[in-house]
Amino acid sequence: MKSATRYLLSKYGGKVITKIEIVDLCERFKVDPDYFVNYVIKYGYVVRILRGLYYVKTVEEFKLRKSLNPLRILSLGMNRLGGKWYFGLYTALRLNGVTHEYYDVTFVISYSLFRPKIIKIAGEKVKFVKIKPGMAEFGLIKKDRLIYSDLEKTLLDFLYLSKYGTLTRREALNMLKEYSEKTSKEKLAQYIKYYPKKVKEDLVNEGLL
Repeated sequence: MKSATRYLLSKYGGKVITKIEIVDLCERFKVDPDYFVNYVIKYGYVVRILRGLYYVKTVEEFKLRKSLNPLRILSLGMNRLGGKWYFGLYTALRLNGVTHEYYDVTFVISYSLFRPKIIKIAGEKVKFVKIKPGMAEFGLIKKDRLIYSDLEKTLLDFLYLSKYGTLTRREALNMLKEYSEKTSKEKLAQYIKYYPKKVKEDLVNEGLL
């Protein structure tokens, strides 16, 4: 078990590993995969991101018990899964630097992942929101290995996703009113073609189009 764990940290430390890769590792060291997964999670060598997807701590992170960056771990996991994704809504507001208020749920928006309930990853509450194809092809910022929506797309997403119960319509309209003066009308006009007519009506009512 110790040999398998040492190999895990040396080869995959700081990376994301799949269950298939763990099975291959366990075959090499003659260890039961399910027992090994439970063992490395229990003793803090890895962090479960999603079913069959795990972040392996570096030797330094494990030995010094360094605090992990949940956004970085989520980014590594989503990139490993592939497909378009980004941090949105309240998380994007914070990453855009327009608010210093802390919202205790991280929003991950993608074409492929949806979870009806909030789940915990690396101690962080995470909500996975699924959108239709074409909605993650614009208005995204890539910085420090993170991908998140710019302010204009974030506000449009608030309005759009309020239709599907991700948040309330009142929340969405409040966000639009609070941050409308910081937005670019040119970007809003450019992005609005990707959204339903109701979202456009909201912008017109607020004098943003």
